[in-house]
Amino acid sequence: MMMYHMKVSEEEVTKLLTSGIEPVEQIHPSFAEFTYTPRSLPDDNTPMGILSMFEDMGFINTYKIDIHTLAFCLMVKKGYRDPPYHNWMHAFSVSHFCYLLYKNLELSNYLE
Repeated sequence: MMMYHMKVSEEEVTKLLTSGIEPVEQIHPSFAEFTYTPRSLPDDNTPMGILSMFEDMGFINTYKIDIHTLAFCLMVKKGYRDPPYHNWMHAFSVSHFCYLLYKNLELSNYLE
């Protein structure tokens, strides 16, 4: 069995963390609506998309997640291979759909 070791560079982490977390509206005005197509977001912007969703749902403050811990999403992204279907963009799209359910169906009322 071959092991793949993907390393995230300090530059990638710095780039993700120094700009601050973008509000979802800044990513796209309809990012929190079912009409938005997550695959339209450029691949390099998807880690910020994940952080923006976490921020918008209040997870970062509620669970006191350290900003450097959030950079873990870069490692997850690098860990994906690139098969036709179960790849990083598929994972991002599924995450975005879960975010849409949470936001639009007010699931936070049921998760307390």
